[in-house]
Parts: sequence; C-alpha cells; structure tokens
Amino acid sequence: MGRAGALTEAEKRAIWGWRAEGLKLSDIATRADRSRNAVKRFLDQPDAGPGYVGNQNARKFTGPAQTHVLNKLRAAPRSPLKALTMQVNTGRSQRKPVSRETVTRNMADDLSFRRAIVRQPLSRENRLRRVAFATQNLNKVEEHRKVIFTDEKKFNLDGPDGYSGQWVRTGEFPDRVRRHTGGGSVMFWMAISSAGKMALLKTPARITSENYVAMLESSRVATIFGETHPEGWTFMQDNAPAHAARNTKSFFAREGWHVMDWPAYSPDLNPVESVWTIMSRRIYAGNRQYESLSELEAEIIEVWASITNAEVRSLLTGWNARLHRCVNKKGANVQNF
Repeated sequence: MGRAGALTEAEKRAIWGWRAEGLKLSDIATRADRSRNAVKRFLDQPDAGPGYVGNQNARKFTGPAQTHVLNKLRAAPRSPLKALTMQVNTGRSQRKPVSRETVTRNMADDLSFRRAIVRQPLSRENRLRRVAFATQNLNKVEEHRKVIFTDEKKFNLDGPDGYSGQWVRTGEFPDRVRRHTGGGSVMFWMAISSAGKMALLKTPARITSENYVAMLESSRVATIFGETHPEGWTFMQDNAPAHAARNTKSFFAREGWHVMDWPAYSPDLNPVESVWTIMSRRIYAGNRQYESLSELEAEIIEVWASITNAEVRSLLTGWNARLHRCVNKKGANVQNF
C-alpha cells in the first residue's frame, strides 16, 4: 500500500510523465509509492483535491493553447478524448496538466468529428433488388459454403481510400494531409471462401476485361475450390465494368462458372469488405503513411499473411445474419461485419 497524503507538485509531474510513456496504472503507483486509487483519482481529475466539486470559474483555452489542443486532436482523429488528453499533456511536465474534463468542457462547443459520406444513396429500385437478393439467399448455409467471394481494393500511400475524418472547428471541413501530387496507390484483388483465404493478387491500376480474365485464370481459385466441391460451386463478384463485360461473361460461359447475380451498390453485403477493413486497420495503424509503393505493397502482403483462416471463416459464418438485417431494414445499407 502506498503512502497517504496529498500528492506534491513534483509527484504530479512525475505521474504525468510516466503516464505519457504508456506505463500501466499499477506500475505508476509502484514508482510513485502511492495507492493505485490515488493515482487514478489524480489522472481522472488533476485539479481535484479533498472535497473537490469542480472549478466553476475554469478559464477556457484561448489562442495558442486552443490551437495546440486542436492540432493534437487532428493528429489522432480516431482516439478517444481520454487518450487525446494524455497526448496534450505530453511535454507539459513543468506546467499544470490539462484534464479530460477541461478538454471536453472547453472544446466541445468548438469541435466536432466530421467524416465524409462514402455510401451512395439507394433508390427504391435498388432497395427492392437488395431485399429480393437477401431473401433468395436466406438460411441456405450449406450453399453459402460453396461460394467464392471476391473484391478489389485500392490502397493509398497516404491512408485508407475514402478516409477523411478528423476533429475540426465548427464550420470547417476535414482536410487530412495528403501529398501534393496525390501520392500513389496500388490495387489488389482478393478471394475468400469457407476454406478461408484463397488468393490476394496485385492488379493493374485500370482493370479491363482482358486482364481481369487473365488474373482469374492465374489465381487458380476455380481449380482449387472445384477439387473440394465437385458437386458445384458459385463465384461472387460485384458489377464493376470489367466484371460485366461481354468478354468476361464469355469466359464464365466457356469455363462453366456459375456466377451469383449480385445486386448493385451492395459492398456492405460482401464479407470480403470486412477482411479489407481488418487489413486497413492494421496497415494504417497509428495513422501510418508510406513513402513508396514497394513499402506499401510489402506491408499489405505481410498483413494478409497475418490474417488467419479462422478469422475469414468467422466472417463468412455471419453472412446469413447480414442478409437477415438487410431484409429487416428493407434494403437499406447495413453496417460492416
């Protein structure tokens, strides 16, 4: 048990320093020779003392101090305020630390987290087609195990495609920093099934019917999956131009592939999107950006290798529930897996 009594200013500065280093609460308490509750109470309410009921005359941030907090928020857009407050206090060992309550109280009216809308509004016809598709495929778990799900995704040097959220002042719009020339990107195609991971292949920046068919042939997904499902299987793809081209359809007919009739504007129904989401979180963890395409490609391949077949199968297991939710929402967009 640690010493009793009020924390000294030196102890407070030391505790904030150890917290900024990422030490656990129990480790900080041991170093400070204080109880865990005392340390936690101070970190939660740095201004608190015996009988503390809050400073009703707390001074608001102004000028450089507010800009400093805003920059911290923008640098870590996905972090909760508790973590952001720790970042704000990093380097403030010689000054009074800022509490989470202070950040919330003084910045809430001036800040909001804004993210660009990425979903395309669905027309009534689109919704009806989605409901019809979901209804047709509901509760066919055995048939779901015979589907190869596929999708393409673009990865950018400066961050995940479509990501534009950050903390901004009221009335401002997100302005996530990107390279002046646009950086660069690479495109990958993925195939998964009840067997787990099947293929991850780099594709040309512009996918045509010809190079799409060539990629399908080189992936050998049909040969591999057909060996374990000789009674028949289904190939899933979206309605991208290269997928719906006459040359592509001729290839499917010639090879005898059964292609699923996929509804338009329905990436939210594709379990591959959930795998992309998992990969993007790992690839861009900590708001990481990349200096070269080769560095980005290497990381994509490494993250793909870290995805387990069990993770993939668990996502596919939830596909039926996803279809149920689509029907219940009358064809409206459903959240990611």
